[in-house]
Amino acid sequence: MINNFSKFDEIRNAIGFILAPITFFTFLLIPTPQTYIEYVSNNYANLDFNQIQQIAFGMKIVTALLFTMVILWITEAIPIPVTALLPAVILPLFNVKGIMNNEIIEFNGKNVLANYANPIIFLFLSGFLIARSMQKWNLDRRLTYSILSFKNLADNPSLIILALLLISAFISMWISNTATTAMLLPLVIGIVNITKNSDTKNFSKALALSIAYGSSIGGVATLIGTPPNGICVSILRTSGNYDINFLEWLKIGLPITFLLIPVTWFILLKVFPIEIKNIPGGKDYIKNLKKEMGPISKGEKFTLIGFVLLLILWISNPFWNIILPDQIYTQIKNFDESLIALSIAILLFTIPVDWKSKKFVLDWKDSKFVDWGTLFLFGGGIALSDAMFRTGLAGWIATTVLKIAGQPHPIVIVLVVVIFMDLLTEVTSNTAVTSMMVPILLSISIALGIDGKLLAISATLAASMAFMLPVATPPNAIVYGSGFIKITDMVRAGFILDIVAWIIITISLYLFSYLVFGIVKF
Repeated sequence: MINNFSKFDEIRNAIGFILAPITFFTFLLIPTPQTYIEYVSNNYANLDFNQIQQIAFGMKIVTALLFTMVILWITEAIPIPVTALLPAVILPLFNVKGIMNNEIIEFNGKNVLANYANPIIFLFLSGFLIARSMQKWNLDRRLTYSILSFKNLADNPSLIILALLLISAFISMWISNTATTAMLLPLVIGIVNITKNSDTKNFSKALALSIAYGSSIGGVATLIGTPPNGICVSILRTSGNYDINFLEWLKIGLPITFLLIPVTWFILLKVFPIEIKNIPGGKDYIKNLKKEMGPISKGEKFTLIGFVLLLILWISNPFWNIILPDQIYTQIKNFDESLIALSIAILLFTIPVDWKSKKFVLDWKDSKFVDWGTLFLFGGGIALSDAMFRTGLAGWIATTVLKIAGQPHPIVIVLVVVIFMDLLTEVTSNTAVTSMMVPILLSISIALGIDGKLLAISATLAASMAFMLPVATPPNAIVYGSGFIKITDMVRAGFILDIVAWIIITISLYLFSYLVFGIVKF
């Protein structure tokens, strides 16, 4: 089956290599569409003929860039992060022009590359470094073993599945979903080996899927939980002037995570009925793992202190104007969540765990564990979004969609967006899909007269709900590679969970985000 996936990837890559350049040069060679010229003329009455032609030409180039990037992202003909660098080259190369504050601007190297240094990128850079500190000093493992060694939890098959769902969800709120699953998989294998004398195929399947699904579900809870969250917020900030801070995202994502965890547990137990009632020696196995770690190290202590301080500052940040004296608040009012995270990350580089050997909590070698490709993807998504809005392409798309679809109820739109995004991310990168869809959905929401955050956030949450296929997410691929599950097993459980996720996201956005917190408006 893995060979079949490899063959599929080869064909997909080949199609992308051929189709992407053909698509780009086809758009480049055709005349500027008259509908683009009419849109610019109707919406920017202060422009003369030549300026209208320039902006419309820019729309054509951005359209070519958009389609080319979509093809390359879906087919992965070249690495996804490399595709994200295309706006930095294409926009200045073709002298694309847009409009900002009713004035014509030129997309030169300076202003395009500024998108690759967006504050949200430094937020995730800091998050990657802090996550590395947790992994380096095994703070994540100690947390896992401490929870699983509680009372007789590790001896109960159904409870240990729930525990791993909760643990993987919590860890992936702060560490990448992939790293979380990879860290927990050896533990799953060890637990399965304890029960190898019994028929425990269903238990093995449910156990493996619990860490994959838990990692994906937990990622939506926080702003740094998964890259699509950050991309959504950065595009909302730069294109729609909507500012969502860490606490506001927590209000949106955490209820959805809390709802999905017990539902996922129920689905796994029903789809894969557990064959055993207890796990003999399970508690002892976990206790031995914890014992092997020894006493808590200085590195763990300092990392934990830094992490707790980070949470306190993030959560309290929106209330600094209330709880701090005016003089202090005036001094630090521009200190947002990105700068808070960056400060903690820098601090970890300065704290020694062994002064004699010059060993610090973090050193520069740890930077190799930063997911630099994801940071490039952030920049590319923001640059593409900015070009779509400045040239007017996003507005043209919104107007066109509005003519075709009319004005259905916002809940219907949200449900359609959630289903579409979920199915799309079953076969391609959720980060790439979010980068290309959020600006389009934001412009559509503006045309419909509804809150711009509504469609953007619903699409972003749905992008992390791909549970059916191994290729959908790295956590799915990791547990599939363990050999415990077949594709049919993942489809059986994942299809049901997908449908439930569609409903929960749609209802939760309405109940929690709108009625309770008023963050988005239906």
